[in-house]
Amino acid sequence: MSPEPSAKAAADICAVIVTYHPDIERVAAILQALKDEVAHVVVVDNNSADLDEQRLRAAHASVTIKRLDANQGIAAAQNEGINLARRAGAAFVLLLDQDSMPQPGMVSALLRADQRLAIEGHRVGCIGPRTYFPGTAELSAFARLGWFRIRQAPCVDRMTAVECDMLISSGMLISMEVLEKVGGMEEGLFIDSVDTEWCFRAMAHGYRIFGACGAVLEHSLGDRGIRIWLGRWRRLPRHRPFRYYYAFRNTLLLLGRRYVPLKWTVLQLERLVVLFLVYGLPSLGRSGELGMMLKGLLDGMRGVTGALERA
Repeated sequence: MSPEPSAKAAADICAVIVTYHPDIERVAAILQALKDEVAHVVVVDNNSADLDEQRLRAAHASVTIKRLDANQGIAAAQNEGINLARRAGAAFVLLLDQDSMPQPGMVSALLRADQRLAIEGHRVGCIGPRTYFPGTAELSAFARLGWFRIRQAPCVDRMTAVECDMLISSGMLISMEVLEKVGGMEEGLFIDSVDTEWCFRAMAHGYRIFGACGAVLEHSLGDRGIRIWLGRWRRLPRHRPFRYYYAFRNTLLLLGRRYVPLKWTVLQLERLVVLFLVYGLPSLGRSGELGMMLKGLLDGMRGVTGALERA
C-alpha cells in the first residue's frame, strides 16, 4: 500500500476556484472543506457584482481573491489562478468551480493516486475524482471514448486509479510540471469543452489521464436535465440558451485538429444532433436555444473565438 501523502506534499497543492455570481455561502463551504486538504486557495471571480470577500477570508486562513474586471470565461480565470498558484510556489493545482463540493479526503486520495502512478512509471497528465449529483447516491464512472457511445472505465475498489480519456475540470489535480509542458487552458473557447480540449492536448504530449476511484466530488451539471430515449437512454442536462452557442461553436472549432480523437468528433456531432432535436426545434419561432445553436454553428465555421457577442 502506498504511504499517505505527507503534510509537505499537501502544502504543495493550491486550489483554484472560479466564481461568477456565486452563492457566497456555498463557496465559503467549499473553502471550509478545503481547510485541512490544501495549504492555499485562490478564488478568481469573473466580475461578479457582489462578492463578500470578508466572508470568504473567514472561511480559509490562506486565500487569495482575484477579481477580474470583466467576465473573461472559465479558461482565462483558470489560467489566472494557475499563474497565481505558480507564483506562490505550488507544485500542483486543484481546479474547482463554485458548484462543486469536495468530499472528505478527496484531495489526499487524488495526490496518493498520482504518487502511486508516478512510482509505477506512468506519465500522469491529470487525475480527477468520481462525481455524484446533489440528492443522489450514484457515483459516476470514468469515461473512455468508443464509436457512437461513451464507454465506462469501472472502479474495482477505492484504491484503484483507472485510465480515461477526459475529465471535467472541476476536481482536476494537475502538476505545474505538466502545465509547463502542455500549456494552460485555451481561453478562446471561453466556457465549453475547455477541459476536454486540454485533456486531448495533454495526451498528444504523451501524458495519460486518470480517475481516482477513492476521490469523490459532489458536482452540479446544468440547470436541470431530462432522460430521453434516442437509440439508447441518454441524460441531457438543460442549460440556459447561451450555453448551446458555445457547445455548437466550440465543437466546430475543434473539428479537424490533429490531436482531437475522431471518436470524440463522431460522439460530439451525434450529441449536437440530439440537442438540436430535443431543445432546438421546439424553440422554433422564438429566440432561445435554436437561435443560439445556429449562431454557434455560423461562428464556428467563421472561426470566431472568445465571448459571445450579443446583439
